[in-house]
Amino acid sequence: MEKFSLLARRFRPRLFVLLLFSLWVLIIAGCVRTGKPQAPVEMYLMNYPSPVFAATDKIDETIRLNRFTIATAYNSNSMIFRQENYSFDSFNYNRWAVNPADMVGDMLLRDLQSANLFRAAFSRYAVDEGRYVVAGGIEEFFLRKDNSGNAAVLGLNITLKDTKQRESTKRILFQKKYFREEALTEQSPRGYCQAMSRAMQQLSTQIINDIYQGVKVSQNDGKK
Repeated sequence: MEKFSLLARRFRPRLFVLLLFSLWVLIIAGCVRTGKPQAPVEMYLMNYPSPVFAATDKIDETIRLNRFTIATAYNSNSMIFRQENYSFDSFNYNRWAVNPADMVGDMLLRDLQSANLFRAAFSRYAVDEGRYVVAGGIEEFFLRKDNSGNAAVLGLNITLKDTKQRESTKRILFQKKYFREEALTEQSPRGYCQAMSRAMQQLSTQIINDIYQGVKVSQNDGKK
């Protein structure tokens, strides 16, 4: 009995420390659980009707769209905005659903297929390599915020190649830059997405027209 009492007295301080530590852990855990919940992140994708092209001769060739590149500054899912020449930031709780390079490339491929100007239009994943190859890159992709008003800014570069040309100087049919600004009608991340969609729709129409004309000229030159 005396031994039991001695052991109890010996471990009592340790037991007290253990209970105190357990109580502290429970208090901290309770504070974390009852803290302010984090706001949900909203995800956005560009969306617009595919452009409609006037009836024209369909080219009996295939075309393939390579994966787009993107400038390092915009190479993320962040919805970036710039307020000054050197200011650079992004929204905390709003994101693009996918990387802008893949989003822009997917939209252009969709529009190429919808235009029905070629025998087939393939993605980068297709087994068929395609005679004509479109390579592109995003140079600017952001929301400009200044005193003149907010606008979505989209800058692209597009290269069209003919893979059947052996001479490297003749392989590149054209390389062009495309630029578009669209003012926001709704001052919000959703409005930013809508404006960027309108910008892409306009550039997609120009790019597909240029691709079609470039291939057409190339084929006519080959017949001479």
